[in-house]
Amino acid sequence: MKFSGRLGILVYLATLTATGSAQIVNSAHFEVHSLNQNFSEQVNQILEAGYSKASAYFQIDLSQKVQVFVTANPAEFDSLVGPNLPDWSIACAIPEQNLIVLKSPDRYHYRKELSEVLYHELAHIFLGKALGSLNLPLWMNEGLAVWFSEKWGWEEKILVARAVLTGSIFPLGRIDSLDYFRASKAQLAYALSFLAVSFLETQYGQGAFLKLVNGIGAGQDLNQAFLSTTGLDYLSFQKEFQGMVRKRYNWIAIFSDSIVLWTGLALLFVLLYFVKKIRTKKILQRWEREEKGLAPRDSDSY
Repeated sequence: MKFSGRLGILVYLATLTATGSAQIVNSAHFEVHSLNQNFSEQVNQILEAGYSKASAYFQIDLSQKVQVFVTANPAEFDSLVGPNLPDWSIACAIPEQNLIVLKSPDRYHYRKELSEVLYHELAHIFLGKALGSLNLPLWMNEGLAVWFSEKWGWEEKILVARAVLTGSIFPLGRIDSLDYFRASKAQLAYALSFLAVSFLETQYGQGAFLKLVNGIGAGQDLNQAFLSTTGLDYLSFQKEFQGMVRKRYNWIAIFSDSIVLWTGLALLFVLLYFVKKIRTKKILQRWEREEKGLAPRDSDSY
């Protein structure tokens, strides 16, 4: 992966130089390469804002600039990240190469906001730097990235609730096969990963995830790191987490939530208002037609 990535960078840069279309935007921590100067500046601005947040959370700074490449076609993307990513991938971070690679939004539809995509990949870079050559379970890696990008809304809640209702929730360990998931299953995997990291932070205190990472970085295995952070071994934590998901993310729990209840009532009143307005308009139109002799009155026989 390292070798193919570096070779891909050289090929990519050579292509841009040969076509005379290279656009590079530099800042204190990033160097963005793309065919679109405005897009490069936008990417750079978002990443610099994210850098401050990530540096404060991980309590580290990056020693080198992060290279960001915006690819125009699948061949370019694969040359930089390798051919094994699923088709639904729109970005990839390679921490050991200090590299973020994006598919160009000019050719690919971003289902998420650009800031969310960039914060997600930046979190991978910082987490990789914090761990060095050590690896985490994929749910921790992806969950931290989603949590860092602060994306969690009704679409995700409904996705998890539907999985609970249909019995299709799967263990966190299954997420290690994420690259082989179809897009819909991958969305659920990302949602569960986010929930697990969020659960760590809310149930066991702010900074619990970072404590886990630091423990692993200091040589603890997963069981030791989880025991020192949560008081539970790794398997017991997963069982506790699954129990929380099944309890909190079912339809009864969601629709009994006070915010949902009042939001639903407000929408109902709005709906009733428009129904009444439409009915009133129809009645007025009918009276107008009756006055013009275009429709029978209620007492007329026909």
